[in-house]
Amino acid sequence: MAIYTVVRAIFRTLFVLFNNLYAIPTYLVWMAILRPLLINHPGLFNKIEGLGYSWLLHFVASWLWTGGYTLAECGDDVTDLVDSECLVIGNHQSTADVPMLMYFCSNDSKPRLARNLYWVMDVMFKYTNFGWVSSVHGDFFIRQGQDTRQTQLIELKSHLQQVYIPRDRKWILLFPEGGFFWKRKESSQAYARKHGYPVLEHVTLPRIGAMQTIMETLSPKPLSPSSSTNNIHAVANSFGDAESIHLKKEKHLKWIIDITIAYPKGKPLDLLHMIFGSLEPCQTVMHFRRYRAEDVARTGDALLKWMYDRWVEKDRLLAHFYETGKFPILPISEGIRNDGPKTLPLKWWWYSLLNVVFFLSACLHLYISSAVVSAFLDFLS
Repeated sequence: MAIYTVVRAIFRTLFVLFNNLYAIPTYLVWMAILRPLLINHPGLFNKIEGLGYSWLLHFVASWLWTGGYTLAECGDDVTDLVDSECLVIGNHQSTADVPMLMYFCSNDSKPRLARNLYWVMDVMFKYTNFGWVSSVHGDFFIRQGQDTRQTQLIELKSHLQQVYIPRDRKWILLFPEGGFFWKRKESSQAYARKHGYPVLEHVTLPRIGAMQTIMETLSPKPLSPSSSTNNIHAVANSFGDAESIHLKKEKHLKWIIDITIAYPKGKPLDLLHMIFGSLEPCQTVMHFRRYRAEDVARTGDALLKWMYDRWVEKDRLLAHFYETGKFPILPISEGIRNDGPKTLPLKWWWYSLLNVVFFLSACLHLYISSAVVSAFLDFLS
């Protein structure tokens, strides 16, 4: 059994590395070739880019699925929100959270969703191999830290106006906790005790800076001058009233989707487990709650209280899940309830076809590149 585990880990590692070597460069080369479309046909380029991006997310999902790490959903059904502007918030436990969300967004039951995602992620992700893809796709990399907080919020607002809106993205994915649970638990609990906030056991207190900036920038309603007293509101006004009014009319948030990610027995997967397949096959469950954006507070203490209420609920949901192996059935927030958990299937033939297409495309690019280099060297000689 030990030999099998080692051989399996080696095989899976080689598979993931090989998959990265031909899939990501293929995407980047095609985006470079099609870049001129941005001048006269930006809408067409964004659709093609979104399609290629969604295919890469399918690859990541296949790494989980082939390792026996499946995903199920329960709670409020969000299938009808695929084409709506949504802010998605969730708890953050490990490096497997992002691949699990990619798995969810590339599932067959959510067509078109993976093409129109907009991630707000830690700047460290920018320097990974998939960070190149995210840069082309137009995701936002946020730098953590007290010293850069206000600057980062200004840049986030500008990025939303320059990328999220023109490219017609739909779901904004954000981890408000600002770090992994295991890293922030102790400091979060100390902060909660000091300031009289709820002391949570399975999640950490969320931060509202990025969420407030997103809510204000994409708000469907004008903010009154007295609705915010902090610097973020001043930042929101610094781009001009006419532009803000135009943005609110053309594109605004319609829904807030709250996801609670639960791993079996509270032991999350991580990126290495996902690649090696070193843990026993298991199922991760995502619990969904949906709220109309217009009903959620957008600024100051009201937004902080709303977020803390959600995280207190999240803490109770996870406590119940870790004790019983399933989420409790809550009153429906909006729409249709999906009591579940409903396993999200993947089509092996589709992933096989994508691998063939990307591999052949990489071979074509390599052949053309070598021919060009050879011709250039012959010219020089």
